[in-house]
Parts: sequence; structure tokens; C-alpha cells
Amino acid sequence: MRKTGKSIKGVRTRVAPSPTGFAHVGTAYVALFNYAFAKKHGGQFILRLEDSDVKRNVPGAEEAIYKGLSWLGLSWDEGPDIGGSYGPYRESEKLEIYQGQAKKLVGEGKAYEDNGAIRFKNPGEEVSWNDLIRGVITFPGEEITDFVIMKSDGYPTYNFAVVVDDIEMKISHVIRGEEHISNTPRQLAIYKALGVVSPQFAHLPTLRNFERKKLSKRRDPVDLRIYQKEGYLPEALVNFLCLLGWSHPEEKEVFSLNEFVTSFDLGRVRKAGPIFDVKKLDWINGVYIRNLDDNTLSDLVGKYLSVSVSEDFLRQVVPLIKERISKLSEAENLLSFFWERPSLQPELFSPHGVSHVASAARALGEISDWILEDVNNKLGELIAEKKFKTGEFYMSLRLALTGKRVTPPINESIVILGQDEVIHRLEEAEKVLVEVGARV
Repeated sequence: MRKTGKSIKGVRTRVAPSPTGFAHVGTAYVALFNYAFAKKHGGQFILRLEDSDVKRNVPGAEEAIYKGLSWLGLSWDEGPDIGGSYGPYRESEKLEIYQGQAKKLVGEGKAYEDNGAIRFKNPGEEVSWNDLIRGVITFPGEEITDFVIMKSDGYPTYNFAVVVDDIEMKISHVIRGEEHISNTPRQLAIYKALGVVSPQFAHLPTLRNFERKKLSKRRDPVDLRIYQKEGYLPEALVNFLCLLGWSHPEEKEVFSLNEFVTSFDLGRVRKAGPIFDVKKLDWINGVYIRNLDDNTLSDLVGKYLSVSVSEDFLRQVVPLIKERISKLSEAENLLSFFWERPSLQPELFSPHGVSHVASAARALGEISDWILEDVNNKLGELIAEKKFKTGEFYMSLRLALTGKRVTPPINESIVILGQDEVIHRLEEAEKVLVEVGARV
């Protein structure tokens, strides 16, 4: 395994998304690794916006990037919204700088004008660099043809703007996706032409879906807002992203962002494209949910319900589902029977369903102190007296009281529903089952 060194001075990394839509999970992934590398070495993490392709810019996209990264806890030391010593941090505000650098290259014979655009002149030299993840990468000189650095509309091309930006912002390490490997030779040629020592490069593996195709915003769930809406905890999503292409030195799968920073080493990044496995994310999110205290989880669950419920109610029901959900959005399906009387599905009941619900209604009606202990005892006595099969009996109660086969613990739910409501639902279920049986 490659080693990247224990301590590096003057580290400055960056993430440079384009404001062309929503905040992408791939942007978060690259930002996370840049953030960790900078913080590990006491450096700065910079956010800048590559907005020079004005036709593709989308209103609100800039704010979406800020919100998405902030939600994940990835704060930046410099950026368009907070400023810094090496701005501007939007490409659209630096056109004069790009134009000046391009004219300098033209004056030195390293670039030339072509139909209103400016092209970089291929020096024809072999280009090589030591990638901090992939080792030595070499491109033959003839592969770097003359290429446009300034378009006829006065805007820079990507390969030119990114070099000028990284120089202006004193970026020490460029940590980005492997799709940029083919851009690196052109960028290194520009660094050399400008007489500047280039940053060090590290190219992360591309995130892939289960078909091993690159994650696509048209095909895959890559919008960070999806994960917020579904009820993933930001700490869990960060933990999951940490494990994509990187492994903890102690082989841990659950750890905090701070621990990731402390343990981070580019030498532990694998070259192969990691699979974005949502089932793994669900498992990690479930672990984080179960590690929350009940009051905190209750407050979070309340935000994912379609109805307004009392804090008292949440404090009672959330402990019942804590072990049963992997994301906050699943809470509604497990809890909705508390405020919505169920639609019965008679076909799901066993042949003994009528007997189960009828006798349960009578037995529970005899309880004077409506507490869990008495409910447990009364139903246990009923099962023994009637010689019911325990699993079959409780399934009948679940179906009658909730309309579902999977529920929170049913006896605890019975206590929370209240005696009058429970007896009402059981009696209604008895009527429906008797009617269906009579028709059959």
C-alpha cells in the first residue's frame, strides 16, 4: 500500500462543483476526501464554483450546494459565500484574470489566436506525474494536441480556468475523480508554460451502481435531497461515503467524521470503482438511528410524519420502532395505525380469526388497570385457556388493530391505543369477519 506521509505542511485542497443543478452525491464524496486530507494535515479546504459555462447554470443551484455540504457537516474555510484571501471564488468573476494569463501565453508564443478563440500550442513533450493514489501515469507528447483555452465569447475552457484558479488559490493537492485523469496532461502543460510548479494530483475511483456503471443523475438516486427526504442521518451518509474506495485501518465500518479525518490516508484509497450499495447505507443508517437517545429520535421522527402528534405520544411510540427502522421515513408506515383506523383484509386472517378477536375483546374489556403488565397477563391467560396458538393469535390481533402483519410490539401498542379504541377495533373486526364468513 502506498504511503502519503504522516504530516504535510501548507495543504490547501478544494472542491469545485458547477452550479448546474442539485447537490450531487458525487460532489459530496469528492468534497469529503478533500476535507479529510486538508484537516488531517492542518490545512484549508476551499469551495469554489466553476460557473463559466453560463448556459448550463441553474438558479438556486449555488444555494443547493451550500445546503447539501453543510447538511453533511463539511464546512469550508474559504468560498463564494464567506470570502477569503484568494478570491474571487466564482469563475464568472475572474474573466479578466483568465484573459490576462491567456494573452501572456500568446505574447510568449505558447498560445495563438484562432477565429476569436485562443489555442494553447502543444509543446509535444511527454507528460508524467506521480499520482498519490495510482502511482506514475504517463501520456505521450503527441496525444496533447493544440487545444482551446479561451473561447471566442471571452470565457475560459475548463482546462485553462482550473489551472489559473488553482494557481491563484495556492492549491497544493488536487483530489478529484478519475474521469479527470485525461485532463491532467493538458493542465500540467499549462502549469509548465506559466512557469508554475503544479499541485500534486490524486484521482479518486468513480462511484458506480450495481451494474458497475458510473452513477448518473438521469438513472440513479444521486440528489442529496433524496437522502434528506428519505430520512438518512447526515452522519450515517458521511460514514457510508467514507467507505467507498477507502478502508479504516482497524477495519471499522461505523465511525465519525472526526475519526475519518484522524485515520485518513490517501494510500488506503483503492483504485477500483466502489459500488454505491444503498442496502449498506440502510444498515449503517439503522446503526446510527439505534445509537440516538429516545428523545432525540422522537424529535427527528416527528418531522417525518404527515400528521401532527404530541411530544408525549412520540416519546411512547418511538422506542417501539427504534429497532425496526433503517431510515426516518419508515416510521410513518409503522405508526400510522395509531391515528388511522385500519382497513381490514379478511383474507389475511386464519380460520380462527373470529374466535381470536372476539375473545380478546371480551378479555381486554375486563381489565380495570390499563397497564402493560395486566394486558400481558390477561392475554397470556386467554391463550392458555382457549389453547390458541400464540403466534396465530397475536397475528389476528395485529391485523385487527393495525391492518398490517408487521407492527411495533403489539401489547405495548395496545396499551398506547387505549382500552376503548382497542375494544372498538376488535369488535369491528369481529363483525367484518363474521359477515365474510356468512357470505362464504
